[in-house]
Amino acid sequence: MGINMSNINNKLSEQVTIKLLDQEDWKIVKEISVVSTNQFGVEITIGVIIYDRQITNDYKLNDDPEPNQIKRLLDYPKQELFTNDELDELILNAVKSKFPKSFIRSHQVLWDSDKKRYDYLLKRPSEKAFLEIRPNFSSIDIYSLNGKTFPVFNKEINIYQDFTLESIKSHFFTANCDFEKRENLISQLYKIVFK
Repeated sequence: MGINMSNINNKLSEQVTIKLLDQEDWKIVKEISVVSTNQFGVEITIGVIIYDRQITNDYKLNDDPEPNQIKRLLDYPKQELFTNDELDELILNAVKSKFPKSFIRSHQVLWDSDKKRYDYLLKRPSEKAFLEIRPNFSSIDIYSLNGKTFPVFNKEINIYQDFTLESIKSHFFTANCDFEKRENLISQLYKIVFK
């Protein structure tokens, strides 16, 4: 029973390739690590919330000002080069209202291999949670609001398991947005694709 060397050589010569996605499929994926504290006081990531943002002229990976090409490549792409706008801040602040140590990381999805990586990550077990963002009424005369209705962003989202399923069950995250910008912010939030 010998080893068939031609089979091994054939496997080695098969090329693995990657392909650039169509431009409308280019995304920035935001990954919020939900950080809790275990019974020993140690910070642990219990799960992740993942959503997509469309790459646009205003929402993209910005150019790295670092002149040294080696340094630029060492930590490419740097997290601080990604756009984080008011929508990202609202979502993160909602999560931080319950888990203050939570943080966000951004990733570009330009290649089919990037997409495969995310599809693979989404195969983990998950639990449903609610994300609600409502206008901030704190500086408004409450009596002037009588009989009026206001838009609210309320969406069921997934938390993907990193620890135990029990730790990510039944969470409700909430934050308040600028009262004057509420219509625009809330309509923009509904365009975000949560995974």
